[in-house]
Amino acid sequence: MSASAVSPARTSRGSYSDPRESPATEVLRTGNGVRDLNPATQLSLAGGLALTAVLFGPLCMVIVVTICLVLSALAGRARPFLTLFTRTILILGIAIVALQTFFVPGTTELFSWWLFTATAEGLAAGIQIASRVLGVGASVILLIQILNLDRLVLDMEQRGMSPRATYVITATVNIIPQMRKQMGVIMDAQKSRGVETDSNLWVRTQAFVPTIGPLILNSIMGVEEKALTLESRGFSATGTRTSLRYVEDRPRDKRLRVLIVCALVAIIGVRIVLWIL
Repeated sequence: MSASAVSPARTSRGSYSDPRESPATEVLRTGNGVRDLNPATQLSLAGGLALTAVLFGPLCMVIVVTICLVLSALAGRARPFLTLFTRTILILGIAIVALQTFFVPGTTELFSWWLFTATAEGLAAGIQIASRVLGVGASVILLIQILNLDRLVLDMEQRGMSPRATYVITATVNIIPQMRKQMGVIMDAQKSRGVETDSNLWVRTQAFVPTIGPLILNSIMGVEEKALTLESRGFSATGTRTSLRYVEDRPRDKRLRVLIVCALVAIIGVRIVLWIL
């Protein structure tokens, strides 16, 4: 048998015309149908849900939040979704309703408390704003739960985005977790030296201030180390890049994206008609 019959197809520049044809390629999968959707499909889905919540009122918000909850359950992320949603977005929504109710003037008074007067107009405005915040927040939290950063970056590179641009995205997303990790290491070092860090707020503040200097210095040194590491791995090298990992964009992902786009066009059309009427 000839070599051309068994070797994977290559382009004229020496890279594989299809990464899946490489015998060393690993397809990134999690084993879950929702989390294994192509990152572009996941972004389209979350964006469509958020836009729907913005265009319509509280009833649509309930539908959007329910869909997000169902999808997070199918992805095996229902508990983290509910925990993050109730601790952040739900509290923010309640605060918005309360502020709008007491501080937006209106002619219909509901009740008075001390110096504040609740109005029906303020309550209605608060519900409208809070419903949009809850819908968009639920969509964002769903995306956080189902989207894998490594799969997103690799998919963007497969679609032609510059590796430098994808590195900027990765570094930006990871900067807060990395600084938190460094802060934990510094605080543990302070504890080992006998510095009190778990007492009241004033003591914790006093212990926190001396850690700012080492944290900034470690961050600066980390940037230099990352630059050297990237250069040693040929980050700035020119030519065609290949990867040992691959993110699938299956036909069902493409059909789902087309369906989402069609649904959004229909939703926007309905919203325009309702505005005109």
